[in-house]
Amino acid sequence: MSDAMMTDLTTRAVVAALDGTAMQQRLAANNLANLETPGYRAHHADFEDRLRQALRAERRGDGRADLDELSPHVRATADPPRPDDNNVSIESEMTGLAEATTRYEILTRLLDRRFAMIGVAIGDGRAG
Repeated sequence: MSDAMMTDLTTRAVVAALDGTAMQQRLAANNLANLETPGYRAHHADFEDRLRQALRAERRGDGRADLDELSPHVRATADPPRPDDNNVSIESEMTGLAEATTRYEILTRLLDRRFAMIGVAIGDGRAG
């Protein structure tokens, strides 16, 4: 993506949210892949609060690098382990994966519409 298209706050925020959501999807898939691995601890990515903080800093004018360099915080869950010391919950992971997939689809549609709006603006408001 060109730097010019990535300079506006909305686009940069959506791209950061897409990155965080993709990380959530990867972690959920990895957790599910390790469902039967003794001693495995499930991991989740937290990025929503960090994204909000970066957006606030950006609006105040002191945080462009915060948004551009935002990365999800990955943490092991504190869920109680099963007897094999694995704490992956298939129900929790499937729910999280479904939520992340839906969020990702919505964000990609939003980004697509954003680029369509930019295209219309560049074309002086004429479609096609």
